[in-house]
Amino acid sequence: MVTAGYLERSVSVDGLNLSYQEWGSPSAPPIVMLHGFGVSGHMFDEFAERTQDRYRLLALDQRGHGDSDWADDGDYSRDAFVADLEGFRKALGLDRFILIGHSMGGLNAVSYTNAHPQHVRALVLVDVGPESAREGVDNIVRFTRGPDELEFEEFVEMAHRFNQRRTLENIRERMRHRLKPTEGGKWTWKFDKRFRQADSGLKIGGSLSNDESWQLFRNINVPTLLVRGGESDVLTPEVAERCAQEIRRARLVIVPGAGHSVPGDNPDAFTEAVREFLADVETGQFEPVPDGPALEQLVEEHSAARRRGPSLTTLVIAGVGAMMVLAGAGYLVQRTASKRKQKQNLRRRVPAGAVHLPSLHAVDVEHARERAAEVVARLGTVGATGTRRARKSLNEVDLERARHAAQEALAVLSEGSRHAPEVLREAAHHVDTKAVKQRGTSALARGRHAGGTAMRLAGRMTRRKPRKHHRVMRWRN
Repeated sequence: MVTAGYLERSVSVDGLNLSYQEWGSPSAPPIVMLHGFGVSGHMFDEFAERTQDRYRLLALDQRGHGDSDWADDGDYSRDAFVADLEGFRKALGLDRFILIGHSMGGLNAVSYTNAHPQHVRALVLVDVGPESAREGVDNIVRFTRGPDELEFEEFVEMAHRFNQRRTLENIRERMRHRLKPTEGGKWTWKFDKRFRQADSGLKIGGSLSNDESWQLFRNINVPTLLVRGGESDVLTPEVAERCAQEIRRARLVIVPGAGHSVPGDNPDAFTEAVREFLADVETGQFEPVPDGPALEQLVEEHSAARRRGPSLTTLVIAGVGAMMVLAGAGYLVQRTASKRKQKQNLRRRVPAGAVHLPSLHAVDVEHARERAAEVVARLGTVGATGTRRARKSLNEVDLERARHAAQEALAVLSEGSRHAPEVLREAAHHVDTKAVKQRGTSALARGRHAGGTAMRLAGRMTRRKPRKHHRVMRWRN
């Protein structure tokens, strides 16, 4: 039967009748689409309408959903969904195809790609990852476990409250594919009613641990597009980004204005993202990552190399390395000898300097005063801090401080020698306080000038604007 540009078809897989919708030309590249929990293949209607000019689109109603049969044995495990898809592929004679999966259908698609990678040309995962946010999952469960029978418009209003991104007209059209009439004149869900029973005993999903689920995603080696709804409460940004990083050949796209049901919430942006991704796949933008040699091969090559002995290249490299080591050692020895020689010269110069110091008996008071003034001038060149200290010392100078300044001068003049001149200490007792203060004032002026120069230079360095470094982030293909 042909309605609205697509065909309603069905196929039998292991005694189970599976319904599907087909769009586009049978000769076009095939795309198989797997819906999420509680809905049907019609959730991809808007996307199929926009891409049927280039692809053959097959939207499968998975077991227990849409118009497909319910599983009498209650088996809705991940393995059962994967087996259905493989039987569907064989029944339609598909070799390689593009696989799109949303939510529950995305997890089924990941498992199928792990089991049959040779049949998957590219993979599109819609708002699904190894982990789901509990709040979003609980919202879906509450919605699907609501009233079992209602008037049609009551279901429409309930669905609109659940997802207000859609118009009432859009939801009304979607609900026609999700509901069926009852004998009493009301409407009910098409998917297996046992899903709405907490103690139904159904075998649902998989039993993998969190780490095992992540490993399934890491095992994917086909070009992969991960689409997240910008307002999704099921797939968090952190999980989506990590998932895109850990899949070898992946791209992450965020669709704005969309929640968990991305293809219907923003069909234009979703279609654009998928078409751009598939165009890049066709032009070779997602080349396979070559695997390294097996561990056994590496061990064998290493053993063979040891039996053969070192190669010519190895010997050359070893020779160059030895030359570099010898050169480095020579440099270190020369540098050590140079430093040792410098220390010896310094030790020889220090006693010599002490010899040339003024005779202990020839030093007079005026000479000590001049030395003290020079010391204060030197201290002034260190900057603003030294200037403030010098000012404070001049304001509070007394005879005892003058003597202390003379002793500091002695320490500077005799640095490097442990034999301090005793005469200079005696001269400190005769220092003229007034003369020291006058010379100190002159030193303070010099220190003020030097400190100001240093501060101006520091200000220029501070005013230099650092270069801005822009970080560019690209999606990894």
